[in-house]
Amino acid sequence: MTFVVPFDGTEQSCVGIRRAVELAPRSVRVVAFSVVPRKHAEWARERDLLDPGESWGNELVISRLQERAHEESDSVSFQHTTVDRYAPTGKISHEIRSFARDVDATMVFVGSIDAGGIVTSLQSVGSSVASDEAYDVVLVRRTESVLD
Repeated sequence: MTFVVPFDGTEQSCVGIRRAVELAPRSVRVVAFSVVPRKHAEWARERDLLDPGESWGNELVISRLQERAHEESDSVSFQHTTVDRYAPTGKISHEIRSFARDVDATMVFVGSIDAGGIVTSLQSVGSSVASDEAYDVVLVRRTESVLD
């Protein structure tokens, strides 16, 4: 069994990792999956993956994403893919859905602290990922443990 967490380095996606790890039985693999727009320094800076004035480095940004995922849990696997900086609408969610299907994910944990009560209120990536019936979707909004 595999749990997938779409991971872009934001606090919301970190909360998704924490919840997936918290709920995963020992036999379940938790994978943080990042879709990285190539040469998009602004995207990386918005997520504190590049310092101001630091130039883009694909491997640097991916390495920092991996480090951030592992800060949440050492047990998390990290995988990524890259897309064009100007990827068309829906490309990132397509990559996430394809990855989740490829690894036969049983659950996808979408961290979305500010999400409303229904799927359509999520950002475009979240609502598209949540609409796939190949896996269950957990919308994670609360940062505190559900097991306490």
